[in-house]
Amino acid sequence: MWGIFLESVVIFKNFMGWHENHLLAGLYVFALLYLWLTEKDKTKRAIFVYAPMILLLLFFCPLFRKVFVRIMEDSETYYRLLWLLQMSIVSAYGLIRLMGKHRRIGLAVACLVIAVCGDYVYDSEHISRAENAYHLPQEAVDIVDLIAPEEGRITVLVPADLIYYVRQYSTDIELPYGREMLIDRWDYYHAMYEAMEKAEVIDTPVFAELARTYPCAYVVLKEDREMKEPLTDHGYSVYGQVGEFVIYQDMTLQE
Repeated sequence: MWGIFLESVVIFKNFMGWHENHLLAGLYVFALLYLWLTEKDKTKRAIFVYAPMILLLLFFCPLFRKVFVRIMEDSETYYRLLWLLQMSIVSAYGLIRLMGKHRRIGLAVACLVIAVCGDYVYDSEHISRAENAYHLPQEAVDIVDLIAPEEGRITVLVPADLIYYVRQYSTDIELPYGREMLIDRWDYYHAMYEAMEKAEVIDTPVFAELARTYPCAYVVLKEDREMKEPLTDHGYSVYGQVGEFVIYQDMTLQE
């Protein structure tokens, strides 16, 4: 049980970003404790104090975690319980309440404190400025706009770079496989993924026939992707190009 508890502590620290910047986590804990001591309204106490406290007690309870894992059959999603803490709401309400009647000044001070305690998000390698209103790479949007059917759905084979984004933009585009292939620890096998991503040089005849088994109306490849033979020698034609991505159409499906 002690080992399970320590694992929960590690998950909590990772979720809070404790190792990189624990100031915002400390701000949340401060707001929670302040509201515990000062909030008298029963409804607000239930929302801003009791609910987070109960959730934290359950999260760190080894027995609760064992039951959760048994029911969900998945220990990797346990951290998602912490999404229910609503850190931003509790912190904001606690800080504004702390300021009492000086709410305009309090709002300015609270914003300043949060900004000082936080990090500049664009310093992260995982975050970039939005290119459009969809917050998706513009190339993914342009590719889907180019090949999207007027009605119904089609299956399209795309590089791993685009897997996360195509389905977010349009459900009219189906993929032979999804993000499960990109998570190494899940250890899934998919013949089409192996032919598309694992092979240093695409075995064009095998690749083309495999893509037709789904069938993939379009195949999107990076322009520098190595192939034994051009796809155009196997019933495909170049439909268009967006940035570094070349879009091939399977002409045999048009017959």
